[in-house]
Amino acid sequence: MIIIPFLLFLSLAPVIANVFGVKHSYRTGTITFSVVAVMSLYLMLDGYMSYHAVGQYVAVGIDPLTSGFLMILSTVWALASLYSTEYDQNSTSNSLTYNTAMFAMVILLFSRSFPVFLSAWETMTISGYFLIGMRKIVGPIPPYVFLVYGELSTLFIIAMGSAIFFQTGSMIFVHGPYNEILLFLGIMGFFIKMGVMPFHITEWLPIAHGNATTNGSILFSATMTTAAVYSILRFVLLAEPGIFLGSLLMGIGAFSLLFASIYSASSEHVKMLPAYSTIENGGAMLILLGAFIIASDSGFPDIAAFALAGLMVFVLAHSLAKCGLFMFSGIMEKASGSPEIKDYHGGSNSTFYGAGGVLNSLSLSGMLPLGGGIGEWMLLETLFILSIIGNSPLSLLSTVVGAAAALGGGISIISMTKIFGYGSRGAHEGKRREGTMRTALFLAGIMVFLTGILSTFYIMAINPLVQEFTGVGTLGVISGLLIIPDGFLVTSHSPAGLFGVVSPFFVALFIALFSGFMILIGRKFRKREVSTWNGGILEETTLNSFAYANSLRLTMKRLYLTREEREGNLYSEKTFDAFWLAVVFLSRKTVEFSRAMGRAVMNSSLAAYVFYIMIAFFLVMIYVVS
Repeated sequence: MIIIPFLLFLSLAPVIANVFGVKHSYRTGTITFSVVAVMSLYLMLDGYMSYHAVGQYVAVGIDPLTSGFLMILSTVWALASLYSTEYDQNSTSNSLTYNTAMFAMVILLFSRSFPVFLSAWETMTISGYFLIGMRKIVGPIPPYVFLVYGELSTLFIIAMGSAIFFQTGSMIFVHGPYNEILLFLGIMGFFIKMGVMPFHITEWLPIAHGNATTNGSILFSATMTTAAVYSILRFVLLAEPGIFLGSLLMGIGAFSLLFASIYSASSEHVKMLPAYSTIENGGAMLILLGAFIIASDSGFPDIAAFALAGLMVFVLAHSLAKCGLFMFSGIMEKASGSPEIKDYHGGSNSTFYGAGGVLNSLSLSGMLPLGGGIGEWMLLETLFILSIIGNSPLSLLSTVVGAAAALGGGISIISMTKIFGYGSRGAHEGKRREGTMRTALFLAGIMVFLTGILSTFYIMAINPLVQEFTGVGTLGVISGLLIIPDGFLVTSHSPAGLFGVVSPFFVALFIALFSGFMILIGRKFRKREVSTWNGGILEETTLNSFAYANSLRLTMKRLYLTREEREGNLYSEKTFDAFWLAVVFLSRKTVEFSRAMGRAVMNSSLAAYVFYIMIAFFLVMIYVVS
């Protein structure tokens, strides 16, 4: 009984500490959320479950799903709070809304009734609005855009909750054979927070993240999106949907992943690039979630357990790496005084800074043996297995989705190489400027690295969580083979037997030995300078950040709407956002249609108004009588 109130009190402590000063609130958050993370890990390993209801409207509870996500989010919040002790030393309003948003997400994880869930969701949204709107350098549009989409997500969730209440007569979360359309209505609200299709075409998420404080961007990208994934899982557990919803989630995830990776690669903004990467990772999570639903509904619990384990690995790796990447971009922006990647020229780096940024970026680009690489491997393995189980429509879907996921993962290497390539410049100059910002970044990188090489132990740790959903757990996912001892090999199984294996620890060991050997024998190699190729644009002494994706812009000129311009012997390109132009076009046509309808129907004519009332009255009467 005391566990939930105690965890809530710890989560509220940073908000209370704000009374004593900004630094005290962030230091308190660093300590308390570290404690919450450790407690949550213990509760998840123990399979602890508790439930408490007060009346018909208020209910809270904890189970392995709650504990697992609370452990992930608390770890990110502890790192972000440590980063903020140096990043934000004076803004009381920023620290108050920052800590309030975290507390709201803790309540959301514990909620077991719609009133509690919606209160936490709204508090989280409003706090995010103030994190953007309270900045003096930000105009009125970015916070307004964030609030509009935040309230739209709330409306979708209210619609789902109302439909479920009408069906069950209860505000408490209860199991039931809910209509998949009603369930998808609420999931659309969670889609908005993740910024995935169809809401990614308005680019509201990059706009919001690009104008927030760095610690605010960490909350939006690394934790609010994770809270949305948790919410989808929570309602999937209640409703137990079928293949239709799973296929829909896989298709939406594939589209979001591919196009977000394309626009992330071409972005030149230090915060919008990671924001697009968030949409890409959100798409990958939706694919795994959809695969889990399909495997569960089709009677393949082992495949479902593997997909869910892959999802949890991806969530952990994404949250930690995206936290670190926004720290990395925040340091770049603060050092250069500009949000443009090209304006950063190094000189304020350190070993901690460079290593942390590189590790987080490599994880987000899907490199083994880092956490993101393990998650991406499990994603592709799941799709490969689904493509060979004998269901033709599912095989086709899995093949197409797998191709999109592989292509998007490849393109993401461009964006991650660009940001860590520019952000790590100058580390060799030896200008050590250590502080809690760079320490937090380095710790995030180390955690992402450990998440990868020790992913087998994490997969074993989430066994109670996966067993809650699938009934089989993750013990069959971990094994040993030949010289690899038990507990160090991740295995995937198809209905025909063993499908694929990977050992993160031994991959890391092999890379370390091979790299060390090459460094040892190559110490006497001479440095050789070659001409710089800048992707077809004006040659410079160093690779320009715009040139990283220039080949991609030219290859996909129909999507980017690339236009080449020539001035003498010099060529340059201009690109346009095809999705944004489509949104602008539709908006203009909607306004024109609305004005035309307004002038034709509601034109201040009394006769037209009376005629309209009579038609509406007769239609209502016909509907009632029928």
